[in-house]
Formats: sequence, structure tokens, C-alpha cells
Amino acid sequence: MKPAFTDLIGNQRLKERLCDDICSDRFGHAYILEGPAGFGKHSFALRIAAALACRHRAEDGYPLPCGECPACRKILSGNSPDVITVGRGDKATLGVDAIRAMHVDVLIAPNDQEDKVYIIEDAQTMTVQAQNAFLLILEEPPAYVRFLLLTDGSAPLLETVRSRAQTQRIEPVPEEELAEWLVRTEPAAKILRNGNPAEFGELIAAAGGSVGRAKDLLDPKKRRSILDERETARAFAELAASHRGSAAVVSFLADFGQKRDEAISRLSATLSCVRDLLLLKQTENAPLCFFHDREEACNLAYRFTSPELLRYAGGISEAIESLRRNANLRLTLVQFAMQTGLLPR
Repeated sequence: MKPAFTDLIGNQRLKERLCDDICSDRFGHAYILEGPAGFGKHSFALRIAAALACRHRAEDGYPLPCGECPACRKILSGNSPDVITVGRGDKATLGVDAIRAMHVDVLIAPNDQEDKVYIIEDAQTMTVQAQNAFLLILEEPPAYVRFLLLTDGSAPLLETVRSRAQTQRIEPVPEEELAEWLVRTEPAAKILRNGNPAEFGELIAAAGGSVGRAKDLLDPKKRRSILDERETARAFAELAASHRGSAAVVSFLADFGQKRDEAISRLSATLSCVRDLLLLKQTENAPLCFFHDREEACNLAYRFTSPELLRYAGGISEAIESLRRNANLRLTLVQFAMQTGLLPR
């Protein structure tokens, strides 16, 4: 098997599968690349386009894409007329006009490559009308056309669209691999790890396996807000475990701030923390989303019963939904504290 997509980390099975499809000329005319924002979907799509055009695709001794031939350099630098990005711009949805324009462009043969690749950003935002227009192209595209639909989640896509495209899930990068890559490629990451390894560990945990998010969190200002959210989540767990009095609870609730979005973010981090603790009540080997230090998480989990953690998770979820429905912030937080037993009714 040729080395494939060597400048992208993680997702080894996906890279091997796509490499095999491309090298054996079995690459389909449409793929859905699914994964949360920051997981590198666009980077993956560009490298798929380069791999399809790579002059050394059939040669041993070269990775796929090689990154050196004129076709690879042109595509990876964003200068190929045969790789077209279709997006919604500053609009909330990807509308039918953009898809109709693509429909016209599809009929024009590639400029200097064998394939013409369309990268459709935020495909989940396509309106139903746009998706129906897209189906007209997708059902019988010209042989030289490839579609790469990038989406946070494919559920909003019509079944008729999903059935005509292979869905490939981009998975989070394991924490250790992400940390090693970040230190190797970003000087700021190396400085942070050497100077403050605990904070670097928090950054890796908060990134959630996302390369893009990890790089964003190297900005001290962005990292500070995330660290504050994680500190609030830990403070909740400690407060719930210690069963301290009402005064401590009232002081804790004040830390959620005065803004709705800030409170939702802090509650979401707290929910992630509680879910980790709940999973650890089932098995100590459970995959963790919030905690970077498994021993810390296990020690904290031992201080709760599963019913307690379920009650906290339910209360936090309800508080988040209430705030998203524009409920009063202070009242919602007090109700949350009472429902979870932090405050007496």
C-alpha cells in the first residue's frame, strides 16, 4: 500500500481506503466527508483532488499525493481551475442558485486535469430545493466530474442524495498523536508544553481530536476562555461531590457570567465533565471527552453514585435547552441548582 495523505494526521484506515480506491481506479463520482468543524474536511478534500491528478499516482516510491508534481502543487496551492469550491458565503443556507450555476459549469470539460472536482462546503445547509437541483447532476454526471460534499452531519441531506454518495467519517485524532503533531509543527505548542505542561494537556483535551481547534487554542486569549469553562466544570463536580452549603452554591452560580452564550458554553463543558464521570462508573477504560488525566477523573467519579450523575446530567441538559429557548438566565440557573439538589427546594 502506498503511503497516503502523509501530511494529514489520524484517520489511517480512511486514508488507506481512499488511496486504494484512487490507485485502483475505483474512486466514485461522489463522496460525503462527514465530521465536526475543525476536523480538516477541506484539507482532506484538497488532497483527494490532488491524489486524483497526481502524475506519480501509479508509481512506487511516491506518496499519494506526491505534493511535488505540477498538478499537486497547483491544486494544493488553490490555483487549479479544475478544483471548484461551492459555498454558502455569508448566507445561512446553500441555495438553489449556487447549485444551478454549478450545473452549468459541470458541462465544461476540465481545463488541464482528467477530473473536475467540486468541493461543496457545509453541504448540510443545502435547502431542499438546492438538493433536488443537485440530484439532477448527481444522478448522471459527466465521467470527469467528482463531488466531495463536506458536512458536519449528513442527516439533513435527503436520502436520495446520501444514497448516491459514499459517506466517509473523519474521526477525531487521538490525543497523544495530536499532541506530538502539534509540538512538532507549531513552535508555540512546544513552548507551552515545556513551560506549562498542565495547561498544554488541557488544550489537547479541549481540542476534542480536532487539529483546527487545537491550533486555534494556541492563541492565549482563545485558550483562556476555554480554560475558564473547564475550571467551572471541575468546580461544579467538586461542589456536587462535597455537598457544601447554599452560600457556596450561590457563589458558584455567579461564575456563569451575565451572558447567555457564555452560560451555555460553561454548562456544555460541565455536561461533558459529568458524562465522563458517568462513563467511568461503568468501566475505568471508558473513552473520555473532557478529562485529560484519567486518574483524576477516576478519583472524582468514585465520589458519586450513578443515579446522582444521571440527575446532574439531566438537570444540566434541561438548563441548556431552556437557555437556548431564551429563558431567563438567573432563574434558569437557580432552577438547575434546585433540580440537581445543589440548593434545597
